[in-house]
Amino acid sequence: MPAITDERVALAPTSIGAVVRHAGPRLLRDGFGPLAVFFAGWKLIDLTAGVALAALFGVSVFAHERRRGRPATVVRLALILVAIRATVGFSSGSATVYLAQEIGIDMLLAGAVFALLISGRPFAGYFAADIFPLPEEMRDSDTFRGAMWSISIVWGAYFLARALVRLTALLTLSTNRFALVIALSDAPFLVAILAWSVYHTAGAFRNSVRWAPIIKAAENPSASPLSPPG
Repeated sequence: MPAITDERVALAPTSIGAVVRHAGPRLLRDGFGPLAVFFAGWKLIDLTAGVALAALFGVSVFAHERRRGRPATVVRLALILVAIRATVGFSSGSATVYLAQEIGIDMLLAGAVFALLISGRPFAGYFAADIFPLPEEMRDSDTFRGAMWSISIVWGAYFLARALVRLTALLTLSTNRFALVIALSDAPFLVAILAWSVYHTAGAFRNSVRWAPIIKAAENPSASPLSPPG
């Protein structure tokens, strides 16, 4: 395998704070933005306006990401969820039903994560390119696949736990308080798990016998380029 001296090798595994600062706002926008826009439209105008504005927000974000040339895997998933929310929202005419969809969506996400793991295709691997770029050799490595496996388990567990928390809130709280639980169980945890995911991936590569010398060589331009052992 040829030596890898791409600057991204040094950047991606080590600049965890930079990755979170860059990707965190986009993750919050894609995951939490439609719900925030819905709530604002619902309270300031009416339910129909809230649903319509949330759908428009999702479509606008998707178009923006495609114009910037990003893979937009996260945005595509968010757009599908926006379409589901809009369909149910317009057909039900109920804010409670619209918000309660989040429980079903979380269960679907958890099920998809664990189903992909069983089939040997870690969920996190599909979204890694949206968070930070890695050279193809690193994406194809056992180190990357192992990290994506662990990260997928954590994300699946989070979606499942979030569904249970939201179900409890739906059964015991008012609609407004239920919306607050949705917000609190979303944004803070998305950023925290994103940060851990980047940290875990970085640690996996930096502790790898195969990749640690390559990363160190990329971080130290004066050192001789190293090729990973076969």
